[in-house]
Amino acid sequence: MSAPDNKAVVRQLIDAWNNGDINALMTFWSPTMVHHGRAGTISAEDTAAEMRRFLDAFPDLRMELHSIVSEGELVATRMTVHATHTGAYMGIPPTGRPVSCALMGQLRIVDGVVVDHWGVADALGILVQIGMLPSELSTAFS
Repeated sequence: MSAPDNKAVVRQLIDAWNNGDINALMTFWSPTMVHHGRAGTISAEDTAAEMRRFLDAFPDLRMELHSIVSEGELVATRMTVHATHTGAYMGIPPTGRPVSCALMGQLRIVDGVVVDHWGVADALGILVQIGMLPSELSTAFS
């Protein structure tokens, strides 16, 4: 597929996220897709379960796309995630607080589906914003 085609796939993924539709999102994943994150690699099924837990805590999640760059099979994104903490998250009861965090990602797309995903989110910032950690931490590492 071409770079514009791969970008279109990623835009559709973002739309599925913004609609809270994990099942639609998974149609763009290879069944053998691997997410590469801080804790190592996880399968498509485990990635979907984690996304469902996150959407349960932040059901109004919206991804704001700032940039998208594609070369060959790789598509890189830079986004801001906006949401409201209305469900339990990491054992923290809902606070009703709005949160936003930076999200950088890279996806490898083969034949129109994601086969690899690398993502880095400002999880520390989210924990500060919901009051789990002191606010001094958000500036200490920026």
